[in-house]
Amino acid sequence: MPVVDSSPLIYLGKTGKLYLLKELYGSLKIPTAVYHEVVVKGEEKGFEDALRVKSEIGKFLFVHEPKAKTVDSIRKRLKEVCFRLGIGEIECIALCLDTSDKIFLSDDDDAKRFAKMYGIDGRGTIYILLKSYKEGLLGKRECIETFESIVEKGFWINAEVANIFYKTLDKISKR
Repeated sequence: MPVVDSSPLIYLGKTGKLYLLKELYGSLKIPTAVYHEVVVKGEEKGFEDALRVKSEIGKFLFVHEPKAKTVDSIRKRLKEVCFRLGIGEIECIALCLDTSDKIFLSDDDDAKRFAKMYGIDGRGTIYILLKSYKEGLLGKRECIETFESIVEKGFWINAEVANIFYKTLDKISKR
């Protein structure tokens, strides 16, 4: 069962596409820090995506507390390699390690690189959109519209990543 970080939940929630996670993975784990960041803080700020995520808790999104020992081990390792991550990313990686899950959904490139040290495969929101198109969950137009919508809603990418998205989508559609 993959472990999911804040960003994919927020942006898929903002665009009404949380169901893609359920369709692609069945169910997912969320560490308590991510739940707090997305749902608790999001509700306090009146974010609609927070309510959408909250409504899926216990259905296909399940909150888990990583072991304190694992979190401490990761923090120690981060210091050793001079890496900095937020508590959500740390708990996601810890939860992957605690449960032997090898898929980590995050848009934080540093977190994905760090997770790779533990043999954990990091994938982001753009990957989820492309995979959803490839599996027939989204049409090409809807995939593009969702991508453009998350960017409009604050998802930060550079021009190179945007070009890769469009080229990959075209490549998939020609198969």
